[in-house]
Amino acid sequence: MSIIIGRTTPRLSPKLEAVLVRLCQKLGPLSKTKAVKLPYLVDVLAGHYLGRPVSDATYQTWELGVVGRELYAFTTYGEPNAKFNFREHSFSESGRLIEVKEAPAELPLEPGEVEIVDWVAKHYGSLDATRLGLLTKSLNTHLGEGAWGSNQPAEMGEDAFARLSSGWFRFFEALPALDLSDPAKLKPVGDPREHLRSRLLA
Repeated sequence: MSIIIGRTTPRLSPKLEAVLVRLCQKLGPLSKTKAVKLPYLVDVLAGHYLGRPVSDATYQTWELGVVGRELYAFTTYGEPNAKFNFREHSFSESGRLIEVKEAPAELPLEPGEVEIVDWVAKHYGSLDATRLGLLTKSLNTHLGEGAWGSNQPAEMGEDAFARLSSGWFRFFEALPALDLSDPAKLKPVGDPREHLRSRLLA
C-alpha cells in the first residue's frame, strides 16, 4: 500500500468496490453521501432477497445517518486509481465526488446482486443528502435518537427491510410534526395493528 501523509491509502474489498463501480455506472459521479449510504440499502435488500449482504462493509450509526465505515475512509482519503477518480467541488456538504475512470469488463457480482444494485440506484439514487440520511435513520428507529453519532452497528436484518416500505418512510418523516397531546385530534381506528399495517402498506 502507498502512504499518504502518514496514513495508509484506504482500499475496498472486491465486492464493495464492485458495488460502488456499478452505482457510478448507473448514476454517474457520486457525492460522498451517496457513496457511503447507498451500499447500505443494497446490503439490506440483499439480506432479504439473497439471504446475505453483497459486501462486507461495516455500517454504523453516524450523526447524519448510516455510513459504511470503509466507504467513508475511501471517499475521504483515497487517491485516484485504475478504476476511480475523485473530484473536489463546492456545491454540497461533502466537497468530493467519486466517479468511475474505467469500469472493468466484468464485475465480481452475481446477476441477482447486480439486479439489487440497479434497483437501489433507480429508486434511491435521486434522493438528496438530507432525505437519504433520513431514510437510513428510518430503518433504525429501534435504536432511538441517542444512537446517531455513536457509531453503533446499523440494523441489517428483516426489520430494516420491512422499514424500507414507502409508507414507513412517510410516517417517519411526518412523526416529528404530529401532535398527540390533544385528545380531540385522536379518533378511533378499530384494530390499531391492522390500521397501522394498512397505512404502512398504502
